[in-house]
Amino acid sequence: AVSAYVAAMVVSRTTSDAVEAIRTDLERTFADMPMVAPRKPQIFRILQQYAVDSPDIGYTQGMNYVAATMVLKFPDREDLARRRFSEAMLQFHGFWSDNFPLLNFGVQLFERLAEMYLQPLWGHLVHSGVEPLSYLPNGWLSLFGKWLPLPAVMESMDLVLECGIRGVLAVTFSVFQIQQHRLMSAKGMEHLLELINQDMRTSPIDGELLVKCARAWLPRVDEALQASCPEELHKMSNNYMSNGWNSQ
Repeated sequence: AVSAYVAAMVVSRTTSDAVEAIRTDLERTFADMPMVAPRKPQIFRILQQYAVDSPDIGYTQGMNYVAATMVLKFPDREDLARRRFSEAMLQFHGFWSDNFPLLNFGVQLFERLAEMYLQPLWGHLVHSGVEPLSYLPNGWLSLFGKWLPLPAVMESMDLVLECGIRGVLAVTFSVFQIQQHRLMSAKGMEHLLELINQDMRTSPIDGELLVKCARAWLPRVDEALQASCPEELHKMSNNYMSNGWNSQ
């Protein structure tokens, strides 16, 4: 259940709590990438302002990676980076808002799709005791900043924001398909979680290949949404799928 993850979630609702949490998290945001350090003041301002403007959401771990990606995509346009970050928060607010409705929705779709299309890997994860909520929030709430090398995160961000939860699912399956051999070779829950939540981010991956593979997954995601969602999930999918990201 999502509640198991919520219990471990760090959410900063007040401005003072948010400032402290943002400063702490920025120290480990893409810490291995020298290009990030001089941009930290911009990243901090964007996150702090969002926490002030959106007290119902506040600041949550993972947002730091999204803000950093936007600043690096638009290094000379803090106003544009701020706007794109705000649009991402609107698009994916259900990842961070009370009861995490979009996270809950996405996890159910992920389980259905994984069982349909990546059965051997899905069986390996289940047999090893690796629950989706032990790895999906880490990747999704950072919009893949905690899963992928920075260049691949930047490469996939446009697709994610263009397609919403469909894009998140497509990129997720692209990552798991590309990493399938390594994941199938990993033995035990601890090894698998270390590989997914830590090692993948430091392993080179072709961002263009990742996006190409993700686009190939989109029809399967759409088909699963249309054919096998229970009625309540179908209503949610319509809401989230219609909330498209405008890149203009």
